Amino acid sequence: MAGYNKSNEVEVAFAISLKSKSSSRNWTRVQNNLARTLRSIINNTDQNFRIVIAGHEKPTIIEMNHELVTWLPVRFSPPTSISKYSSDKFRKRRVIGAFLRKSGFSGYFMPLDADDWVHYRFVEYIRSHSITDAFVMNSGCMANMKSKQIWVRERFYKACGSSAIFYFRNNDFPRTSMKRDVMKSKFKWVIFAHAKVTNYLNNKNYKMVNYPLVTWVVVHGDNNTTMKRKIRSSISAKRYQAISENLQDWFYEYYKIK
Repeated sequence: MAGYNKSNEVEVAFAISLKSKSSSRNWTRVQNNLARTLRSIINNTDQNFRIVIAGHEKPTIIEMNHELVTWLPVRFSPPTSISKYSSDKFRKRRVIGAFLRKSGFSGYFMPLDADDWVHYRFVEYIRSHSITDAFVMNSGCMANMKSKQIWVRERFYKACGSSAIFYFRNNDFPRTSMKRDVMKSKFKWVIFAHAKVTNYLNNKNYKMVNYPLVTWVVVHGDNNTTMKRKIRSSISAKRYQAISENLQDWFYEYYKIK
């Protein structure tokens, strides 16, 4: 990539909170969605990354065996209602943060939903820049899996949780997964509402990314946002005054997830 900064040896950690089997409408579908997400990362041109997944039941997909994937089993009970899905996700994220601290990790941290995709040059793009406090995705793709339509959504970070990547030194991660420890650290940024990320980063050095390097995958049957009725299954490009295209093989190739 033009302008690649060879002196930037920082690693990227993708943090995935996986919903429990009891919270899923279709566990096989949840696993297959995760497999696509993992392939989108694993097939990146730059392999300076790690993937850490926290969840209740370990998926049986082959991608879980990749050397750059770490599974963290959680011991707390799964959520008993849809209203608790977000707190479950953040609790698992806190577990990942504490694990990275104990592992001695310093680098970029990206919360990624278990059904979203990153472009196959995503890591290369991030590491081509000098180290900065954060990257915020101002542009991204949306894919409606029911209508098989895709489009570009601006102000992406306002809607999708897979929309920011933060640089954390090791002592920026929490000592434990307890909320009180998290709130004492910079890691608290990743358990607040993603729509306000630019507020948290006020007076920080961050870059807005205007390339669609992340796809928010919706209406596949197990979306928390759909289950919470935050978006409708009929959601389309029209809502965003965008132009849609058919979701076909070329797009899967664009994200290297076939």
